[in-house]
Amino acid sequence: MKRTKIVTLIAAAVLPIAVAGCGGGSPGGTSGADGSKPQAGGDLVMARAEEPTSLVPTVPTDNAAIWTMEEMYDTLLAPSPDGKSLKPSLATEWKQSDDKLSWTFTLRDGVKFSNGQPMTSADVKFSLAQASKSDAPFSFINSVIASVTTPDDHTVVVKTKKPWSPLPSDMALYANSIVPKDYAGMSQDEFAKKPIGTGPFSFDHWTKGQQIKLVKNPNYWKPGRPYLDSVTFNVVGDSNTRATQVQSGQIQINEGPAYSTIKGLENQSGVKVGKFESSWVSYLTMNNEHKPFDDPNVRKAIAQAVDRQALIKTVLFGNGKPATSYLTPALWAHDDSVKPPAYDLQAAKATLAKSSKPNGFSTTLLISSGDSDSATSAQLIQASLGKIGIKVKIKTLDASASYAARQAGDFDIGFTGCTTDIIDPDEIIRFAGLYDGGSHAVYSFYKNPELDKLADQATKITDQTARKKIYDQIQQKVNQDMPHVPLYYTPGLYTYSDTVHGFKPFPTGNYNLVDVSLSK
Repeated sequence: MKRTKIVTLIAAAVLPIAVAGCGGGSPGGTSGADGSKPQAGGDLVMARAEEPTSLVPTVPTDNAAIWTMEEMYDTLLAPSPDGKSLKPSLATEWKQSDDKLSWTFTLRDGVKFSNGQPMTSADVKFSLAQASKSDAPFSFINSVIASVTTPDDHTVVVKTKKPWSPLPSDMALYANSIVPKDYAGMSQDEFAKKPIGTGPFSFDHWTKGQQIKLVKNPNYWKPGRPYLDSVTFNVVGDSNTRATQVQSGQIQINEGPAYSTIKGLENQSGVKVGKFESSWVSYLTMNNEHKPFDDPNVRKAIAQAVDRQALIKTVLFGNGKPATSYLTPALWAHDDSVKPPAYDLQAAKATLAKSSKPNGFSTTLLISSGDSDSATSAQLIQASLGKIGIKVKIKTLDASASYAARQAGDFDIGFTGCTTDIIDPDEIIRFAGLYDGGSHAVYSFYKNPELDKLADQATKITDQTARKKIYDQIQQKVNQDMPHVPLYYTPGLYTYSDTVHGFKPFPTGNYNLVDVSLSK
C-alpha cells in the first residue's frame, strides 16, 4: 500500500489514495499479435488522472508515483506474477540465520545504474537507511531492522531486532528500491530532478502537470529487455478524455478508465478492455479526528446507510464485489468471517439516534475533479446519508489538491483505497488499519494501540496459521470500530490498444512494462 503503497494513493471507480506496485523485473515474456516473438522498439504512451508527487522511492505513497518509479528502480526481491511468492531481482539468493535474527542477501553480478555506475552492497545499505528514516512514510516497514552490514560488494546482511518473518517481502517494497549511495553525489532534491535507478527504463524529462517520459535503460541487467524504446505517462484528469484518446490512438493505455466508458469500449475496434486480478480495496474514509466522526455510532450509522450493491451496479456496472474485511481477499490473511453492517436505513437512523448527533449534522465529501465515477459515487452516498439526517456537501478539488488534503487530514469524508505492494499481509494490515502504518489507516486517522501490539506479535511468528489468527482479530476489531467503510473489491481495470502486447498488471499493482511490446 498505497504504499500503501503508502499508499498510499487513481484507478477505477473511486479516487485511490493509497499504495501499490513493486520494483524489479520478472521472468516470462510476451508475444506479438500473431504469437510471434515480441517486436523491439516503439514508444508507449499511457494516460492517468494523477501526477506523481515525487520520483524518490522513500517519499511518496501515491500510485501515480509508485507505478512510475517501479519502471525506473529495482528492489532486492520482487513479487511473482500471481502475487503469491517472491522472485529474485537485484538479489539472487536470500537466507535467514539459524537464530532467526538476520537475513543474508546475495546480489546479482554485473548490475549497473542507468548512469553506468556499478551497483554494490553499499548502495543497498544506503537505500535501506533512507527508507528507514522516521520521516519516510514506510519507515514502519523497516522499523525492525537493527543494522545493515556489507561483508563484501555482493553481500548484504540485514540484522533484525527480533525474528521477523515478513523481511524478504519487505525487501520487495517500492520504498526499499535501490538508489546510488549518497544519491550519486547529489542532494535528495537534486536527485528528485534527475533520478537514477537500475530498472528497465531511465528518466528523460518531467514536464510538471503534463507528462513524465522514461527511455530504455541501455545498462539494464536483464538481457533483451525492455522491448520498448520509451514510456510516457501523460496527466489527463478527465476520464472521458482518456477514453477518447485510447479510441483515437493518441495513447496506447488508459490507466483507471471510468466504468461508465467500458461497455462502449468493449466493442470498439482496436481497443482491449483488461480486467486483471487485483488486490484493490476501495473505502469511504471518515476522518476520525474530526467531530463527529470520532463517535463510533456516527461511523456505524454511515456504514449502515451505504448501499454497496447500488454503488457496484450504478458506478462499477457490476464489475466488483461488496467488500467485507478491510484486508484484500488476495492475501492469505483475509478473514472471510468478517461481516460489516448491512445496508439498512432504519437501523442507521436508530444507530445515529444513539450518537452524539442524534438529529443529524452537515459534512463535506471530498472528490477529485474529472473523475466521473467518484462524482457518481458521491451523489449516491449524498442521497443515502440525507435519508438519515446527514447533509452532505460534495467538495471538488483537482487531483493533487485532493491528495494533499487527505494527507493533511483536511477533509471530513473521502474516497480512498489501496492495493498491496508485497505478498505478506503485514503491510496492508498496518497501512489500512493502523495509525502508524504510513497513511494513518488510509487517512482515517484511526488509532488503536491494541492493534499495534497484535500486529507486532504476528510478525514474530513464522507459522502462517498462527499469524492468521492474529490478523483475524485485527480485522474483526477494525470492522467493529468502522474507521472507514470498505466499499468493494475491484479488478485492475485498464483499456488499451490491441497493438500492446504482454501488458498484464500483477495483483500487487505493478505494471511490469519491462515485458510489454508494441506491434506496428
